[in-house]
Amino acid sequence: MSMNCVNITNSTLCEDGMCPTVYRKVMGTLIFILVWPFIVLDMKWFPLGRPAASLAGATLMVIFSVVTPNQVYEVIGAKGNLQAVCLVMGMMLLSYYYDREGLLLIIALFIFGKNKPFRSILWKVCGLTACMAAIITNDATALIMTPLILGEHRKQGRSRKELTPLLIGIAMCANIGSAATFFGNPQNAYIAANSNGEISLILFFQTNLPTAILGVLITIGMLYVVFCRMMFGKEKKEKEEDEQAAADATEAQMVEMKFGADQSSLAASREDLARTYDQSENPNLSSQIAHERETLFHDEKHGDTLDELGINSTTKMNGDQPVHATNPVIPAKNKDETEEITVVETKSLRDRSWREIVFMVWLIFITVFMVILLTIPPPPTVMADFNLGLIPVGAAVLTMVADTLLNRKYSYDAIAKIDWGVLLMYMGLFTWLQGFDNTGFPAQLFDLIREYMNLKTVGGVIFFTVFMVIGSNLICNVPLTILVVKEFSNFICTPGGSECPEFCTIRLVGILLAWVATIAGTFTLLGSVCNLIVAEKARSITNYRLTFLRYLKFGLVSATIVVFTGLPITYFLESVAKT
Repeated sequence: MSMNCVNITNSTLCEDGMCPTVYRKVMGTLIFILVWPFIVLDMKWFPLGRPAASLAGATLMVIFSVVTPNQVYEVIGAKGNLQAVCLVMGMMLLSYYYDREGLLLIIALFIFGKNKPFRSILWKVCGLTACMAAIITNDATALIMTPLILGEHRKQGRSRKELTPLLIGIAMCANIGSAATFFGNPQNAYIAANSNGEISLILFFQTNLPTAILGVLITIGMLYVVFCRMMFGKEKKEKEEDEQAAADATEAQMVEMKFGADQSSLAASREDLARTYDQSENPNLSSQIAHERETLFHDEKHGDTLDELGINSTTKMNGDQPVHATNPVIPAKNKDETEEITVVETKSLRDRSWREIVFMVWLIFITVFMVILLTIPPPPTVMADFNLGLIPVGAAVLTMVADTLLNRKYSYDAIAKIDWGVLLMYMGLFTWLQGFDNTGFPAQLFDLIREYMNLKTVGGVIFFTVFMVIGSNLICNVPLTILVVKEFSNFICTPGGSECPEFCTIRLVGILLAWVATIAGTFTLLGSVCNLIVAEKARSITNYRLTFLRYLKFGLVSATIVVFTGLPITYFLESVAKT
């Protein structure tokens, strides 16, 4: 085999004094297996959390000399790793201002409107989620959009049966939409940062943007097909339920009126009874009746007769839950539940000061300008180096300065909104996965399967796709992408190598990897962190559990159609794309 095709990972490790000895193979594999469940699964019996688990795995790799301390700094400080971290951090900062200024809430109110049918809401939610994920990353979109949509859904008292397609649509479209740009999700950012400048935003627009749009449309169509009875077959039943609810409300009001009339008639009868007695003949009985009459009238005057029972003019009781009399089907909000939703009070343009309007214009301008800078290819195509990690950070910093100048607000709130747990998780993952890479097993695995992953053949592309789908749902798509990127040399050969199979460039590998790894995260609930965020927010806000099986019934079929429909399109568009 030509030297151009040889995987250089092991030789590099030996040069650093980190040859995969038996000790490192055994200890590194044991630590990897020990930490893996806490990274992938939500361990209720030992709630360590993914960030802490990845940091614990990194620490164990260092303690047991699988990774040296110097190698930790080299891995975390590597250009590609820091670029990915800075890219995600910058988008987190900007997403705070999008949320604070109410830009997303305005759109959410437009989507729901007032008493719109669910079929006209679902596709708008999916489309908005996909667009936002392409700009502010899928995880940030899930963190912002899920409480926003569920809060408006609950505020309107809509049916809980709508939550299943709504949550699945948010999770899947956030992932699929994030495939359109290299800052849409962490794995895309990591791929672009380690592509030696061969993968640009323009290339993503040319290859992954069309397939992402097609994937979102397929997902929306599948949702309408699978949940068609909810979309189109329940109008009559819902109408009957509304009529029944109105009838119940009317009956409740009549009961209250009758209850009040009974109290009045009771007081009148006691009054008549009192008059029948001569006060001189029976003063004790007359005084007793007069006292009862006074007590009754005093209670009615202050409303204690009804209020002590928890009933007033606008509510009635239904079990232990107060229910609005105008619509006894909708329970009143629980105090604990309301605290789970962050209410964003947005002002109309008329109510905003000129400073707030200028800042909103600045926010839109800096976002558009940032996207334009990210589309500029790296040197030597142009002289300036617009780094994909520093551009979002720079845009966020300038936005914080503009906010201070215009609105006189501290930047502490924006910095506090950074999900530091996610950033620390990536740093821990870099070291933990480097320790597993030091065992030499990933390199050996790719050496065994590389002949089946010739991406110039149909069989090779299918094998690569199946491998990424299974692996992403076993160890999550971000860790697997990091491992695959480390083995780029297994897919790339210098042209002209006589003994090399006709493999491909970094560009083709990166584009296919970005598409497959992203969509692979939509197969199961455990496929990506975005899915878990949506499920957790739904549980905390509405007490609704999006279970693994409930998601799998839809995600498995829909994701399979999306990934294999978009695969040939992505492959073809990459072959004709010019950057």
